[in-house]
Amino acid sequence: MIRRAVLLRCPHCGSRRTFVRRWLGRHDRCRTCGIEWRREDGFELGAITVNIIATFIVLTVAMTVGFVATSPDIPVMPLVLGLSAIAVGMPIAIYPFTNLVWLAVDLAAHPPEAAELATAAAAVEAAAAG
Repeated sequence: MIRRAVLLRCPHCGSRRTFVRRWLGRHDRCRTCGIEWRREDGFELGAITVNIIATFIVLTVAMTVGFVATSPDIPVMPLVLGLSAIAVGMPIAIYPFTNLVWLAVDLAAHPPEAAELATAAAAVEAAAAG
């Protein structure tokens, strides 16, 4: 499921017609299987956490490489500007991926129950009807 999420596919059904509408926007449900993106209140906190952890890992690696590559004469301002660009750009660049990865983790930990699958199927039928 995580592989599907990284490829921007629905973690549940694998469809490319997934949640991503625009880079920073999304549909409420997968347009193929109908599984809801926001499965419970506070669901976004997990996706934000995955995003922050990935960004901090990349910042740590970039900072370490920058320090080692330029030591002993570290150019502070270019390093700060580069790390700032990563700190701002990285969360935006990986936003859809981290949302779907968190959904994959949640689906693996809490598989959808029959009631949730019935609601999803009804939503897909309603969308197809009109």
